[in-house]
Amino acid sequence: MSQHPLLVRTLKIAGVAVAAGVVASSAIPAQAAVGSSAAVEAYMAAFPNGTKVSNNEISYESGAVSVLLSATAKDCKAGYYCVYTDSNWRGAMAQWKASASKCKKYEFTKWWRDKISSFWARGKCPSDNYFLKNKKKWQPDQFQPFEGKKAYVRYNDAYDYAARGYTS
Repeated sequence: MSQHPLLVRTLKIAGVAVAAGVVASSAIPAQAAVGSSAAVEAYMAAFPNGTKVSNNEISYESGAVSVLLSATAKDCKAGYYCVYTDSNWRGAMAQWKASASKCKKYEFTKWWRDKISSFWARGKCPSDNYFLKNKKKWQPDQFQPFEGKKAYVRYNDAYDYAARGYTS
């Protein structure tokens, strides 16, 4: 299925581009406390075209993609893939919706790379071939099946993308 340029552009602007295969975020300004309106406003200024859901959540593309500045496991919606910056499903969380027919490569932006510490895979990709992966130039990629609910990932803070198969 071809990507729609406007959708890709909008999601890239949002900072969480799923159609383009990217999950992104930006650093929250130090002066903006997580859970404050200022933190959400700062995030939305960096990644416009989102909808402020609360002082903690920004939604993009009608809820297909969202970022929570502070999250727990209960925040991961059914049908979504959720990655967290901290172990035990805590910290900032990015989530994206993926169906069995749309299990593409999701490349994390620079901010999210090497920050994944826990996840909950509640999406619809085949569980036997969806993986969190780490890009390495000189060795085989480290990978971990992206299925179930993991409080600690195998290679803490090492993942750069999610994709189908062992080598995609």
